[in-house]
Amino acid sequence: MHANEIISDEAVAARLIEEQVPALAGLPVRRVESSGTDNALYRIGDDHVIRLPRRPEAVPLLTKEITWLPLFKALPLEVPRLVAAGRPSGIFGHAFGVFRWISGVPASNEAIGNMNAAARDLAGFLRSLRAIETAGAPQAGDCNHHRGVVLEELDDKTRRSIHVLTDEIDVAQALSLWQDACSVPFEGPGSWLHGDLKADNLLARNGRLRAVIDWGLCAVGDPSADYCAAWSFVSPEAQSVFRETAEISDTAWLRAKGWALYGAVIALSYYRGGKNEPQCRQSRQTLSRLGLLRGTI
Repeated sequence: MHANEIISDEAVAARLIEEQVPALAGLPVRRVESSGTDNALYRIGDDHVIRLPRRPEAVPLLTKEITWLPLFKALPLEVPRLVAAGRPSGIFGHAFGVFRWISGVPASNEAIGNMNAAARDLAGFLRSLRAIETAGAPQAGDCNHHRGVVLEELDDKTRRSIHVLTDEIDVAQALSLWQDACSVPFEGPGSWLHGDLKADNLLARNGRLRAVIDWGLCAVGDPSADYCAAWSFVSPEAQSVFRETAEISDTAWLRAKGWALYGAVIALSYYRGGKNEPQCRQSRQTLSRLGLLRGTI
């Protein structure tokens, strides 16, 4: 998937557990299939998972996540619980994390029994996240792939990606939406945001939204970067429930559309062509919900 891919396998994961988390040594190790791009996941027995970065750029994201995850433990949806922070060694030359396994499946439309309830639960989660103290927290920018910065900082990159996708999207409408979103810049103060709210970072159990995982892009910035879940996760009929529950203003809603557009075109322009088809499907779904995709998914 990446030119600078960090290679790992079940044997590496097992040796790291034996070396640094001996209480879990000897348990079965199996790789978890995931559309994630930053970390490789391996189940350790039934109750734990080890996350190993897949590229050097992912190492500081995982380290940041390990540092700040305890702050989010009281949120109304489950978040990963850290068991051990792994150190670089001769087995694997990068930091890594061992977490409690959260049972569930990616929160696709098929996995959610009532999208209005899921939209309400996610919006309430974001309201609680916005209220968490931000003193000393990392600020949106290089530390989290710029999720939550002022949108105009991403103008060149976004426009280039839009033009790469001329065969798939309505370029004129996409550029118009992007320009409108940039016209209402965020002026702060910033709040905590997750930074990557899409279906495969949300877990469902028994038809309900239960957990929010993969906090590598968390930081303090424009919460509209999370409100883009109105298009990347929430189905169209539940968008009004999400917006009302999260108490999103008109300007923040417009920026959220910009964030949804940004995330979709950046991912699709990079990963299409067989690099990561699940990511591409999610991006196309978002673009379709924004009314920008040519034809159907």
